[in-house]
Amino acid sequence: MSIPVLCHIFLILFGGFFAIQLSFNSKKFAESNRMDSPQAAFAFKPAGFLMFGFVLMLIATLPMLQIGGFSSAKEVVAGVGIFTLFAFIFNMGLVLKVWSTFDGADHEPKNAIRPLIPLIAVIIYFVTS
Repeated sequence: MSIPVLCHIFLILFGGFFAIQLSFNSKKFAESNRMDSPQAAFAFKPAGFLMFGFVLMLIATLPMLQIGGFSSAKEVVAGVGIFTLFAFIFNMGLVLKVWSTFDGADHEPKNAIRPLIPLIAVIIYFVTS
């Protein structure tokens, strides 16, 4: 298997994990991010299903499957890259106190680094393809 295919599979697994966490474990996910209101848990469910959509599109564009005649995954992978880039920029702004958090507490640096994981996979995907 080539490196872009491995990056593709990694993005499917990574996105699938977060989609499941956001959709079906949203209350605990919200509490771990200091969002204790019930509305926060309900807000994460649509984000999880949106992530499921990205994962399904990535599965449909796998080079081995090409379901529905989709032969290029570059647009979907670029969408994931843009999303994670904006998430990284926003989270770094919270860590560096460019923007204030909703409760005034400090933002964890580990939360700012998490979007870099799929972003690095996207960069490797485009560099090697």
